[in-house]
Amino acid sequence: MIQTIENLGNDIPAQDAKAFMAQLTNLFSTVLQVMEDNERLTQRVAALESENAALTETVEQWKNNDEWSNRVTYDNVVDQIASLEDASKRDDARRMFEALLKKGQVTQFRRDIKKRVKELNEEGDAYSDNQVAEVLKSCVGKGLVIDAKWKWAGVYWYLRWSCNYPVDAKDFCAKIKSLELDIPEECECSYESIRKICTLSFMNYDPRWMDVVRVSKNDQGMFSQCREIALKLADELGKTCLLQE
Repeated sequence: MIQTIENLGNDIPAQDAKAFMAQLTNLFSTVLQVMEDNERLTQRVAALESENAALTETVEQWKNNDEWSNRVTYDNVVDQIASLEDASKRDDARRMFEALLKKGQVTQFRRDIKKRVKELNEEGDAYSDNQVAEVLKSCVGKGLVIDAKWKWAGVYWYLRWSCNYPVDAKDFCAKIKSLELDIPEECECSYESIRKICTLSFMNYDPRWMDVVRVSKNDQGMFSQCREIALKLADELGKTCLLQE
């Protein structure tokens, strides 16, 4: 890239300096775009690796069980698989667990997952953007649950699962901006402030089902704070008692 810039600079007449600078600016713009795309891909890979690690851990735990007698754990597994947004990943996870079941249990297992996916989709359409905006207005600001830029990560976590808001953190911030909220500058929704938090493994679990969420020791502190925000949003949205238009 440096050599390319040097080659462009050689033999450029003084009167064409402005055109050269325009080319140079375009080159830098291209480089920045490539770096940004690479960062987004890296974050997605990290998120997928976290999902895979969580499912693998659960599979290993169940290899030691002869029966699916623990109904709570069974329901958690169904929730965890149903919560995967990518249908192909749901199918892969389902097949892994089916290998641990008795033949007569497979059909019911598939039915339970299908039913849970439907329930999650219906719940995901429960609130309109207007309702979300009204709730956020009462939650953002000094002394409120969202009193810092990074805390939008907790909002991202909850709205991603409850209202089908964008999974991509940058797209999520754009979505929040489209709500045209009157947010203090020190509390504004900033991609740079939440992008790293949004790649933490617990973000891949539905926050409405806290008993399913797995958290590493390193992420425990951040999880606790995001959990507080998610529970607050759930409570406030629940008070609206209105279905999305």
